[in-house]
Amino acid sequence: MEETLQALDDLISQFLSLDRSLWSSSDDADSFLEAVDELTSTIHGLENTSADHVLLESFDLLLERCSTRLKDEFQQLVGTSGFSDDCGGDHNFKRSQNEDDNHTFVAQPVRNFDIIVDALPEGVVTEANRIARRMIAAGFGDTCAETYASARRNFIDESIARLGVNAHFEELCKSTSWEELETQIMRWIPAIRVVFHILIPSERHLCNCIFEEFTSYTKLAFATACKPFLQLLSFGKVIAAAGHNPESLFRIVDMYDALTDILPVLDEAFDHEVAALRECLGLSIKGIFVALEKLIRCDPCNSSPPDGGLHPITRYVMNYLMAACVSRHTLEEVMLVEFGCVETCPIDPDRSTSSLAIRFAWIVDVLIGNLESKSRIYGHAPLGCVFLINNGIYIIKKVNGCELKILLGEDWTRVISAKVHQWVLEYRRATWGRAIAILETGRRSDSSLSIMLEKLNRFHSFVEAICQVQSRWVLVDKQQAVNLSIMVEELVIPVYRDTIEMLKATEAVGVSYVRPEDVKSRIQRLFKAMAKS
Repeated sequence: MEETLQALDDLISQFLSLDRSLWSSSDDADSFLEAVDELTSTIHGLENTSADHVLLESFDLLLERCSTRLKDEFQQLVGTSGFSDDCGGDHNFKRSQNEDDNHTFVAQPVRNFDIIVDALPEGVVTEANRIARRMIAAGFGDTCAETYASARRNFIDESIARLGVNAHFEELCKSTSWEELETQIMRWIPAIRVVFHILIPSERHLCNCIFEEFTSYTKLAFATACKPFLQLLSFGKVIAAAGHNPESLFRIVDMYDALTDILPVLDEAFDHEVAALRECLGLSIKGIFVALEKLIRCDPCNSSPPDGGLHPITRYVMNYLMAACVSRHTLEEVMLVEFGCVETCPIDPDRSTSSLAIRFAWIVDVLIGNLESKSRIYGHAPLGCVFLINNGIYIIKKVNGCELKILLGEDWTRVISAKVHQWVLEYRRATWGRAIAILETGRRSDSSLSIMLEKLNRFHSFVEAICQVQSRWVLVDKQQAVNLSIMVEELVIPVYRDTIEMLKATEAVGVSYVRPEDVKSRIQRLFKAMAKS
């Protein structure tokens, strides 16, 4: 055994003394591996005998020297350059037009995700596998796996950087504005798809080839090498925590969709992290709708337009919900999943019972409640009614013009339409009901000429005052202005005509009066003026 040790030491030392890579010569690589195989086999044979402890330790020291050289050779092989800029010819990377001429790339849309890129040449992989087998056989499997991870780390970091994102950006973005975060998100979304569809499967394939048949070391090498990808997911958690305002919804939904897209190809090593990130994003989405509700509730009541027109909060909320409907299916999924504490809304049995429908219906209910509070601030009931009519009609038109109608359903639309009709009736009663009450005061049989003339004068003065005041108001929907004009004409003109007929019945000579057609014309001019405002 001492002679064998000396012979192996002499042979191996010749290789270890070389200051170049052994793998620069295939003959040297083969001879060195043969020597390592013989050394390992000898040691394993000695371990089952009563060999001298000092002698066995000498063999182990020689094997350790071999493993150190194997580690260096392995690192040099595995650390060689990987993907080209076009990532397999699919042109996924493009230099950013908004950056300087440093090595800054952003991910471009990928046409084909069903590819595995050979991260290293086949010959390099074969040689790395030969080394890995020897190091594992020698008891240095952990060292080999860690060496693999270290050698691949620079390449993985560079790959992520070429996608236009920073794996360590989570620390940088804590004091970053939302606008700047949006820019990072728009890079992160295509990057995450390339990472999970191409980079991670390719890295997994490389690990499997190099550590073939050694599952435990494959897992260790892969998990350690891919830690930068986990840091990339951590960026998503930072965004989920930062996105509290309603405007952040759409980017966070995009991120949630990107994660959903990768689920079919998700490597099992990332199951927990991706699930945790989707949960964070889902909770953030739910929280955004709670924030929207609070925004509506806190909108100041004294902010209503003086002409009773459309309130900015109505325009904002309805356009927001319309935009959100584009992501209806994603939002439905998020609302259905129990991510811990779930905000609940009152359920109306007459409405659609989907979680998203309930949430949207509740938000509009909160909006209408806020508008009703605002209408009372006017201090003039008819103007408050016009304000509610304008905003109610706008809500209905927005719902009918998009998927909100499908989501909320016909029953919901009928409920809101009934509210608008009630506000119209209230407007009619508060304004024009008072006008015809002047003509109907007292018993018709006791109406003398002087009383009728007084009623007519009061009526015309009242109508003119209405027209002067309300001509400064606005009716946003022109068809609604026409409908209101017709409604008022049908209410006022018959009563006015009856009064004129009674006046004619007195057979008074030389009494002048305003014709019903002129009163009708005055009403029409009023509502045309309101519609033009």
